[in-house]
Amino acid sequence: MVKRKAVITLVCIFLFATYFLWSQGAYTYHPLVREHGHNQSRSVKLLTQGPFSTKLTPDATYYKDNVVVLMYHDVSPKPTDEKSIDVNVFEHQLQLMKNNGFNWITMDQYVNFVVHHEPVPDNAVLMTFDDGYETFYQHVYPILNKYSIPATNFLIVSTIDNPKHRGVPKLSWDQIQQMHTSGIDFYNHTFDLHRYVPIAIKGKTKLRPALMGPLNDKKHKLIESEEDFRQRVHYDLAEAGNILREKLGNVNDVLAFPYGGYTDSLLSVCKELGIQVSFTVKRGINGPGQLNGYRVNAGGMYNIPEELIQYIKEGASSRGSGKIASAG
Repeated sequence: MVKRKAVITLVCIFLFATYFLWSQGAYTYHPLVREHGHNQSRSVKLLTQGPFSTKLTPDATYYKDNVVVLMYHDVSPKPTDEKSIDVNVFEHQLQLMKNNGFNWITMDQYVNFVVHHEPVPDNAVLMTFDDGYETFYQHVYPILNKYSIPATNFLIVSTIDNPKHRGVPKLSWDQIQQMHTSGIDFYNHTFDLHRYVPIAIKGKTKLRPALMGPLNDKKHKLIESEEDFRQRVHYDLAEAGNILREKLGNVNDVLAFPYGGYTDSLLSVCKELGIQVSFTVKRGINGPGQLNGYRVNAGGMYNIPEELIQYIKEGASSRGSGKIASAG
C-alpha cells in the first residue's frame, strides 16, 4: 500500500512537471555563452528569480498606466565589453517584445505621461540608449527602422563631431539629423561631464560621477564650494540643452544622469534649468508623476532575451538598491 502511494505520488509529480515545462516553453541559452564560451562574471545578475517562460502571450495585459524604460549602450556584432550587447540578441529582444504584445512609445509620449498624466498604451515600453556611440547608427538604427520603433539616444554633446575626444567613436551631427528626421530623439547626457572625479559629499571625498557634488581634487588644487559646483553643472547642462535645441529643435528638456548618479542639489539645478524629466539606472517601472525615472538595463553581453521579457511581463517589479550602477 505504501509503495503504491509512493508510485502514484511520483507519477503525479512527473505529470505536473511535464505540464509545467510544456506550458512555460523551452529554456533558451544565451548565444554568446554557448558560441564563444564566455563565463558570466560575479557582477552579472539575473533579472528574475527561478525559471522563466518562453511562451508567447500576445493578447495579455501585463501592466496599465505604467511605462517600462529599457536602457542600452553599445550594440555590436562582436561585443568585447560586458556593457555591449550582440546585435542579434538585441533584435531577438525586439522580436519577442513584438510577439508578446508590448507597445513602444516615443519620448514625447513618455514626458506627457509622467508630467501631465496623459494616457499611454497598455504594456508600454520606451527604448533608450546612452552615450551616442557610432554603433547606434551602424547597427541599431536599421533594426529600429525595420520594426518601426521610436527610440531616444542620450548624447554627450561635446563628443559629437569631435575627433579629439578620446574614447569609443561617437555619432556625427549628419548621422544624428538623418536619424532625427526618421523619428529618433536625442537628449542630454551632459555636455562634457560624463566621468568620475573626486567629489565631496557630507565631508567625504570619493570618486563619483562629476554631476554629483563639489570637486575636491586636492592634488591638482581643484576645490569647489557648493556655489561653484552648482555653477559648473548649470553651465554644462545648459550648454548641452541649448545645442540640442538649436540643432534638433527639441522642445522638452530631458536628462539621463551619467552612471545614474544624482543628489538633491543636482535635482535642484535641473529644476532651475527647466529639466522636468530625468533618468537614473535604478530598476523599476514608471507611473504618472515619476519625474526621475527608473530604467531596466536590457543591454550587456550576457543578456537573455526570454528572461528580460518575463521580467517586463512581471512589471519590472524589483527596484534597485539606489547604489550607483556601472552603466554609464
